[in-house]
Amino acid sequence: MLKLNESEINKFVKKVNFEKEDGLVPVIVQDVSNLRVLMQAYMNEEALRLTLASGKTHFWSRTKGRLWLKGEESGHHSLVQNAILDCDDDAILFKVQQIGPVCHTGEDSCFYKPIKPEEAVEVDAKLLERIFDVIKERIRNPTEKSYVSRLTAKGEDAVLQKIGEEAVEIILAAKENKPKEITHEAADEIFHIMVLFAQKGYTINSIFEELERRHKKKTEFSYK
Repeated sequence: MLKLNESEINKFVKKVNFEKEDGLVPVIVQDVSNLRVLMQAYMNEEALRLTLASGKTHFWSRTKGRLWLKGEESGHHSLVQNAILDCDDDAILFKVQQIGPVCHTGEDSCFYKPIKPEEAVEVDAKLLERIFDVIKERIRNPTEKSYVSRLTAKGEDAVLQKIGEEAVEIILAAKENKPKEITHEAADEIFHIMVLFAQKGYTINSIFEELERRHKKKTEFSYK
């Protein structure tokens, strides 16, 4: 999650042209994990500063005439990964990891009314990064509604116990040759491993890096 210090915030804010639209700039929010455009809104200088300092998007509501934090009621925050100015410095693109649906209608994106049908976005390994960011947020800001918050509040042993239980469930499902059950239990196991990594402050990328290291080692050996 992107969080800037005061000096970094001042440097970025000075570049933004707030004059064109009476102190506001349009902003686009994009999901960094699948590049889908999620929403469009407006920021004034205060909203921009709050966003860059907290790592969570804040906007200016033109209808309510006040600042608002995305997810202030739903908990569906947009965690900022990067902020990009356009060529005229009067619009900003925010790349985020989105927690839950972004739209008040419950849709994943506010842009869900195409002129012609679009192909569904394929799910890939980037989903793991998105889930991992949500897990870290639930640990940083626990809530009673969150399973991750409740589980990690019990301590590391509780998480390790779940990993052990899910491993046994995978074995049993495999022995009974039940594909759906194996998939379900494998997803549970991967999820709880990610919870452990987040709890201990490890990065999910360390797993990818280790797999890449092993892959390269075997690939290099096969060509010798």
